[in-house]
Amino acid sequence: MPFSGLVLTEHNFLCHSSSSKCKVAMKMILRQAVKKDLPAIWNILKPWTEQDSTVSVVLENLPAVGEQSHIQCRVFEQDNILRCVGLWIYDTQDQVRLLALGFGPGASDIGADTRFVREVILEWTAMRVAKVIAKIPEMHSAPLIGPLKSSGFMFEGISSSLTEKERAQLHLCKHFLYRTLPRSGVMNFLKEFLLSLGYEVREEGDGFGFRIRSEYRLPFIFSAWHRITRSGSDIIVHPPARVLELHELETLFYPLQIHSRAEKPILLPMEKKRATPLIELPMFENHQDTLFDTASMRHMKVPLNNLTYSYPSGLPGMRKGLPLLFYINRVGAVGSGRVEDWFLDEPKNLYSNLDEMGFFDPEDVKEHAATSGPRSGKVMVIRFHWYRTFKRAVTFEEIRRMDENFNPQRTRTLPWDLFQSIISAGK
Repeated sequence: MPFSGLVLTEHNFLCHSSSSKCKVAMKMILRQAVKKDLPAIWNILKPWTEQDSTVSVVLENLPAVGEQSHIQCRVFEQDNILRCVGLWIYDTQDQVRLLALGFGPGASDIGADTRFVREVILEWTAMRVAKVIAKIPEMHSAPLIGPLKSSGFMFEGISSSLTEKERAQLHLCKHFLYRTLPRSGVMNFLKEFLLSLGYEVREEGDGFGFRIRSEYRLPFIFSAWHRITRSGSDIIVHPPARVLELHELETLFYPLQIHSRAEKPILLPMEKKRATPLIELPMFENHQDTLFDTASMRHMKVPLNNLTYSYPSGLPGMRKGLPLLFYINRVGAVGSGRVEDWFLDEPKNLYSNLDEMGFFDPEDVKEHAATSGPRSGKVMVIRFHWYRTFKRAVTFEEIRRMDENFNPQRTRTLPWDLFQSIISAGK
């Protein structure tokens, strides 16, 4: 199972203006484990080895496995200190069993724990994994549940125990759906999914009710009916009533993509000097002697906190989860991601409200402000995630052959068919 190493940076937004002072970048590395990591790995995964002898056996034999082994180990390093460790095994070609996951001191303070989980999910996605399962010792689950659930893992149950010898374990899993779902099909998708989880479903007016089947309920628990209904274009889950956001489902089943005709992917053009410290570019290679004796590894530079800015266009259909296409001037389209959040305001307000703005050149930010209209003086800032680099850049000339009207001069929307064609060309 080949893996490409990643160099990640915390707040890695480099200022290219000699007249502006910007914060100093702090680099982090996501890579395969090497032999020197073993003492730190044992220390971080100690809660697991004390509860599960299987983890100890795997770690003892880790140096002997090869790159193509069904056992894999990843570490997240900062200044030669391991912050995160992940250990897993391929039960089948498309199913992974997470054997252990651990975060060292300080990982959660800088958001490295969640980022580590998501980068590993991206690797599993590249391998076309369909499902990942995990059993987590309940007494050590507190720091792990948040990063796992926010990245698409869901709770499936618990292995209870009333003895001191055996401890309760939490069962979690992550499903991967490699398809695009029309917005009109979300309600039927939800019904099918709930039925697969052991819920009973009944039709109710403009929606449906659902509850755990009686034979699956825990003792002394009564399962009331919950409902999912429509309110205009929104999907409402209740009680308590709240809007079910599309990006929640897209994260739960990543890389699932939900779209409607009114939504279009966003093109984010930028100069190479700004892109280089922000995202990984295709075809950057490095070599490293690893536990798995791999011949070569690529190092991909991306920030721990992914934030970029652009001219405020393409806003009518903007939402969390919307696809992004990253385009580097004089290079081409280099990768894709999704909107995690976005902001529209004057530069001075953005600098006051977002700490990450301190890594940008203020003069360059001002140049991206609208010069007229209702958004005059305002800049769009996008925080993105799930960034995946292309295997090769798709050049301007190639894209023009797909669509003769393609113009990468400014942030704008793209037709879905063109976006998909560019993605396919970059694979």
